[in-house]
Amino acid sequence: MPGLVPDLSPELSPVFARFMDHRSPVDVSRLGGAVRPELWDALVSEVGAAGLLVEEEHGGQGATLVELAAAVSEAGRCGWSGPLVATAGVAVVLLGRVDPDDASGLRRGIAEDGRVVVAALHEDDAGSSLDAATVVRVVDGRTTARGRKTFVDSGTHADVLLLPAVDADGRPVLARVDAAAPGVVVEEMSAVDPGRGLAVVELRDAEVEVVAGGSDVPAALHDAWLTGALLVAVDALGAAGRAFALARDYSVQRQQFGRPVASFQSVKHKLVDMYAELQTASAAIAAALGAAAEGSADWRFAASAAAARGGDATMAVLRESVQVHGGIGFTWEHEVSHHFRRVTAERALYGTPARHRALVAIEVGF
Repeated sequence: MPGLVPDLSPELSPVFARFMDHRSPVDVSRLGGAVRPELWDALVSEVGAAGLLVEEEHGGQGATLVELAAAVSEAGRCGWSGPLVATAGVAVVLLGRVDPDDASGLRRGIAEDGRVVVAALHEDDAGSSLDAATVVRVVDGRTTARGRKTFVDSGTHADVLLLPAVDADGRPVLARVDAAAPGVVVEEMSAVDPGRGLAVVELRDAEVEVVAGGSDVPAALHDAWLTGALLVAVDALGAAGRAFALARDYSVQRQQFGRPVASFQSVKHKLVDMYAELQTASAAIAAALGAAAEGSADWRFAASAAAARGGDATMAVLRESVQVHGGIGFTWEHEVSHHFRRVTAERALYGTPARHRALVAIEVGF
């Protein structure tokens, strides 16, 4: 999208753009429901998107968050919902922190086989807290978990679930369980964007395997959550860039009183404001991605700043895009409504803008 949202990766953005335009344009993407999209296998085997953050020695590409964000952005532009953020981003980062040698084999499974591994990070009704009350116990030689997880991103797509929990002594642990295992009940959540695959997961003494434990687990969970926040901001930016392009083109083509509606001052102001929102969000997100790729000490601050700016900016762009389109913009059939639902759902995932503004304020001493 030259001039709207700059390419995040000059090398990979055009590759992913061509792939998504050919294999899953918006008219195809919007037909998907809560089931795992078929395109996931092609993203794994043909362009290696699932393993971008996985080290080469574990079967991946050894790339950075910038390259993964390039794929996520193009998926957002084309309205595609799948486990790129939840698996290739959040799960890989979490496993890299707690299982650096990949003893579990999960990162290799993601990169080489496309196993959909997702982290069930939340248990509260708002999907914001990282506190875990799920209990893992060893009884008669069996390690089992009992609890309830909410707002599980790509939960309906999952092969394997990563479960933050506590053991009988209250020590933080991270466990894994197959999504189809006995005692695991995955239920689709009613969501404004059904393709997101949000789920509630009930664990009824399901047999699990502990991947890691100890004081490092909470910090790893926080980093994985921040990664998710940054990547959904990227996804929403891709969708908002597309929505702005649609609004701009429509306003030029639509005639009213014998002239294009783009010539009216009120519409001009809307378009300029939308463009400004896109540019400020793009700058914040690009800075955060660069900091994360470099391992900068302030990447967490930058990620929360980007999530806050991106969440507010993309929602503003989508609202105004609907307004520029007039009545047609409110209809289910029009493409912009698909992007509106997508961005609305993403604004609440991995922390709202208000939550991230509070984290930024804490970082700067307020």
